[in-house]
Amino acid sequence: MFTVFFNYNGPLVVDILPQDTTTTATYYVQNVLSQVKSAINEQRPKVSTSRTLLLHDNAGPHKARATTQPLRELGIQVLAHSAYSPNLAPCDF
Repeated sequence: MFTVFFNYNGPLVVDILPQDTTTTATYYVQNVLSQVKSAINEQRPKVSTSRTLLLHDNAGPHKARATTQPLRELGIQVLAHSAYSPNLAPCDF
């Protein structure tokens, strides 16, 4: 499974989940978010991760307290994901 983060310039971080592994909140924070933080700090050293918006789905590892707390500490604002509606395409929110 691939986890891809991108900004207005294109892909920022691409994480490839090892085979026979499950994404957990711990894996997401330690491996994926740490890469994202480093990439943002490289591109925007003066701004760092403040004023960063993140949109991800409502999967368990994304909603877990082990994930939301580090995001708050980094100053990353998580955008609310729209409720599921069969009348809306995923990009129509």
